[in-house]
Amino acid sequence: MLLGYINGIVQDPKKSEDHLIAILTSFVKDVVVLPEKSRLNIWLELRQYAQSKLTLYTAKSHQSNLDQSIHNGKLDLLDDLQKKIFCAVYYHGKSIQYLAATIGCDESEIRNQLKLSIDKMRRASGN
Repeated sequence: MLLGYINGIVQDPKKSEDHLIAILTSFVKDVVVLPEKSRLNIWLELRQYAQSKLTLYTAKSHQSNLDQSIHNGKLDLLDDLQKKIFCAVYYHGKSIQYLAATIGCDESEIRNQLKLSIDKMRRASGN
């Protein structure tokens, strides 16, 4: 199951297997698996651990997508706050609630800024 999850993120069977080996090896070293834990708890812990380890990989992947969007010039239309919100939501998978807490804005303001940024880019591309 974990290999399928990793392959869904990495999209390369060989790299997925390499990531699986690295994650399992470091999981055994980093996380103490106690005998009283249920199998479900261990699976959830392993999946969360894999997610944290794959964050760096997905960040690099999203950065290349971001670079491509920047080269297309659409992100240049946005102000700094809109660019920060748009990239956090679409490239880094952050939630509206998380952004509201970290930026210090109301959730409705985050949603409005996100909608405005999407509208600006849509209009720039002729849609």
